[in-house]
Amino acid sequence: MLSATAKLAIVWDWGLASWANPLVWDGLKAAMKIIGEKHQVDWYMDGKYPEDKYDWILPWGVGSIPFNETIEKYSCKKALLCAGHPQDTRNFEKFDVIFTESPAVQNEIRAKGFHSVLAFGTDTNFFKPENQPKIVDCFYPATFSTWKRQDLFAVVGNRGLACGTVQPDGIPLLEECKKTGVRVIEGLVPSGMVARMYNMTKCVLITSWHGSERTLLEAMSCNVPVVITKDNLLTCSLANDEVIQVEPTPEGVLVGIDQAINKKVNTREYVWNNYSQHIYARKILKELND
Repeated sequence: MLSATAKLAIVWDWGLASWANPLVWDGLKAAMKIIGEKHQVDWYMDGKYPEDKYDWILPWGVGSIPFNETIEKYSCKKALLCAGHPQDTRNFEKFDVIFTESPAVQNEIRAKGFHSVLAFGTDTNFFKPENQPKIVDCFYPATFSTWKRQDLFAVVGNRGLACGTVQPDGIPLLEECKKTGVRVIEGLVPSGMVARMYNMTKCVLITSWHGSERTLLEAMSCNVPVVITKDNLLTCSLANDEVIQVEPTPEGVLVGIDQAINKKVNTREYVWNNYSQHIYARKILKELND
């Protein structure tokens, strides 16, 4: 059992700058704020590693990065907050538990013999329904990169809005969106603006072939209809039956949007009951206490 004075260290495990923290950690930050009401929670960013004085160390990452190579030096218990779909699980045996972001990844990790628990969520206080004018038919906030497949999103033309930073491999996708008339916002977009944009669109279209779990839950928490592609196993395993699943083709995308833009949903209730910050915190605490 965790004592009232238990200490937890959260480590940003990708060597990314702390400025990126608010963009992808809304759910985790909110969950840790809840956990922090009873226990000490310290954050280590920008390549800083904790001393060996904690009850639990929880790096956030994909499991094959440098910090995990030295995880054995810590005498405390260790939990990996596994981001996305890990390609390399060689270090997973060093962790007492692997927290995953989707049922699909949890099942894969369990099949390899590791102890895995689904613990993921979004900040429902931040991503919530707002009474906003609907200015576009569909919206997709995502880094322009090949796995996000904005070239498939481009089929929506001037009915769509896409925003995000542009990776080198994403330049052709950005140009394709511009060519078809998609409205584009390039660069880092504050989370507050993204939350507002969710509420200003008739639906959210996720074209990535894997990942985008946060986008799915954020949009669902705002009660915005969501269209996802059937080949994205991660989002499909998180979605409920109100989310529209389509073939990853231009025709499939267009049909999905037409179904979604007039659809009334109550997906927020599903998120609240399964993937809110409260459920996220409860699942982590239960595992750390066992």
